[in-house]
Amino acid sequence: MDLDLPNTEDAQPRPLSILIIGGGIGGLSAAISLRQNGHHVMDKSNLSSDSGAALHLCPNASGILHRWGINAQNFGPSFMSRYIERAQDGRTLKDVDLAESNARWPYPWQMVHRASFHQELKRVAASGEGGGVPVALLPKHRVIDVDPQLGATLEDGKLVPADVILGADGIYSRTRQVIKTLPLFRTGKAAFRFVLPKSMAESDPTTAPLIIPKDTFTLWFADDRRVVMYPCHNNEWLNFVCIHPDTESRTAPTDEWNKESSLDQVLHVFRDFDPQLLALFTKANAATIKVWQLLDMDTLPTWTSGKFALMGDAAHPCLPYQAQGGAQAIEDAAALAAVLPLGTTPAEVPERLKLYETIRSKRAFRIQEYSRLTGQDWVDGQPVVGMREFEEYNFDHDEIANATAAFKEWMMAKQQQTPAATPPIAAEPSTGLERR
Repeated sequence: MDLDLPNTEDAQPRPLSILIIGGGIGGLSAAISLRQNGHHVMDKSNLSSDSGAALHLCPNASGILHRWGINAQNFGPSFMSRYIERAQDGRTLKDVDLAESNARWPYPWQMVHRASFHQELKRVAASGEGGGVPVALLPKHRVIDVDPQLGATLEDGKLVPADVILGADGIYSRTRQVIKTLPLFRTGKAAFRFVLPKSMAESDPTTAPLIIPKDTFTLWFADDRRVVMYPCHNNEWLNFVCIHPDTESRTAPTDEWNKESSLDQVLHVFRDFDPQLLALFTKANAATIKVWQLLDMDTLPTWTSGKFALMGDAAHPCLPYQAQGGAQAIEDAAALAAVLPLGTTPAEVPERLKLYETIRSKRAFRIQEYSRLTGQDWVDGQPVVGMREFEEYNFDHDEIANATAAFKEWMMAKQQQTPAATPPIAAEPSTGLERR
């Protein structure tokens, strides 16, 4: 029997074989969603624990995870209940209780430790939770080539065939060259990243006032640099992202997003900031401080070729100013699952991947642009665009519902043998999200 033929009513749907290159948040999210569809999924990466200290699970991402059966309590969330902006000297510029705005979102705004979240994604991918065959994790051999019609070649010369190949290997993607080789370029900014135990701040009368109330997202601003602080890991740790001109930390683009830095360097770059904040910095373990070059990329002409598609930062790298990079990769995974239900044939894969791009690209590109806008330097002590300016667009969106509706509309158009209408792409905030 030719397994590539369309399924008959009496035949069991044939699972697709799906190879995912990259085991970060996007790759593992896709592995989980497609496994739960009933497909056979392989994830090819080194599967080392993700780093980067902490990240936001905004409502648009936490709702998707909830419906995949992923419980944030398993990796220690902290909740976003207050937003404070301070000048570099410590003066309070804005203090917002988020209780009212948080009540608008069906799912919570959470801050989590990145490595703990990554470990939980790996665990769920390799389990049978939510149905489907556990993902085959293949960490041993590096991918050296991708054929968008056949599969991936490993460094030992073995070809791993697949019906679907997904490039989920991040901003420094090597699989992106299947589509086009685009250079990354400097934005002029870099970020120090580190965490420290919250108890160390609480026990010092000098620094304790900076972490009251709990569950607070705090920013300190100067015109060309800023410090972001928020709790994670069950409110036990404080996460810091300290953005500054990249010339001051002498960072250079590499294929690593975390390079070692030093406490002395952090204190020097932010020497004009509030002494209380600098005292808090000194409690960090100097050996854990990393510096991250903030890079950007021009827009790719497409995300797909044949049976191959890019996702996450490999397709649309996102600067950190909207805290949406991880969320957009999770939304990509949700859209891929919507257009590749069980029963999709290998012959249908290329057009389904094109549909995935159509569904996702406009929103992903818009959030990229919002991140660029909110990352601009302040002018005369005022932001060009506030960080929360685009909150409604970002949060009030259900990619599972959006992509499912788009896929149904596209299928109906095909069945009627009429030109497929452009799917809904949520150019404006979608509403009516299912509440827990």
